[in-house]
Amino acid sequence: MNAIHRLAVAATLGLALAGPAQAQDAYPSKPIKVIVHTLPGASSDVLARAVSKTMGEQLGQSFVVENRSGAGGAIGVDAVAKAAPDGYTLLAGASSAMVMLPIVLSRKLPYDENKDFAPIGVISRSPFVLVASKASGIRSVQDLIARAKAEPGKLTYGSAGPGTNPHLLGELLSQLAGIQLSHIPYKGPAAAESDLIGGTIDILFDTPSSALPYVKAGKTVAIAATSDKRVADAPEVPTVAELGYPSLTLYGWTALYAPAATPPAALAKLREALRQALRTPALREFILNSGNDILDLYGDDLLKMQVGMQDFWRDVVKARGIRLD
Repeated sequence: MNAIHRLAVAATLGLALAGPAQAQDAYPSKPIKVIVHTLPGASSDVLARAVSKTMGEQLGQSFVVENRSGAGGAIGVDAVAKAAPDGYTLLAGASSAMVMLPIVLSRKLPYDENKDFAPIGVISRSPFVLVASKASGIRSVQDLIARAKAEPGKLTYGSAGPGTNPHLLGELLSQLAGIQLSHIPYKGPAAAESDLIGGTIDILFDTPSSALPYVKAGKTVAIAATSDKRVADAPEVPTVAELGYPSLTLYGWTALYAPAATPPAALAKLREALRQALRTPALREFILNSGNDILDLYGDDLLKMQVGMQDFWRDVVKARGIRLD
């Protein structure tokens, strides 16, 4: 083999060996799809669109958000579980779908929410505010409990649907306070909020961004917050821990996930892009002004939080006998 031939072979081998590495380094080389399992305009959808725009700027590729709602979020989650694990299909998953849904269903889901996804990181989290209708006459948690004990099952509470965070919060409140409330599920939070204002239902656990404008307008009354400290926009509202119910402390969150077998190099780039996006002043301001906060939780730490919440709420679901078809 002459010198020229040896050089040609070496060059060919070098290109072959460099090919996969160069392909990984080039990620992302095309637009990235983010599937949201809620309807357009829901909190997770709004957050996913905001963070996707900023991450796209960080990575130099567009992020395309697609809504696939239905079956409590399972349709959108399943679509990502079955997507090619190449880093080009992601899930914006809310805690209602990743924590609550799997533990309340009597049937097995077509995916494992803890094993079929690679966690990227939390976009943001938000507590809930317990609000009462003006017509109910309830002005405090003490009022609520006294009324519920005097008239078991008469007081109604709404939720965005069976198995959602507000549904299970109402069940846990009933358990802790020794009362009986009647659950009224809706297809999304907007309908529940409308009926609360109209006095059709008595109370509702709702996000601060949705609940507080009605409170400030005098249409509803805020009586508690599920945060570990008082909500900045409603400092007069006590936390559930202050009222003697620390177990009711709960944050709903939205996080990014990829299919489980996504290459580590792509996951690392996505996690760093999310981390940098959440440090961007404009996005931080948007998230904080929406009544959310930034948890700064990525990778396995997100999965640990998810599993821990499932363990806690699984006990509640069992104690309350909640099973959904």
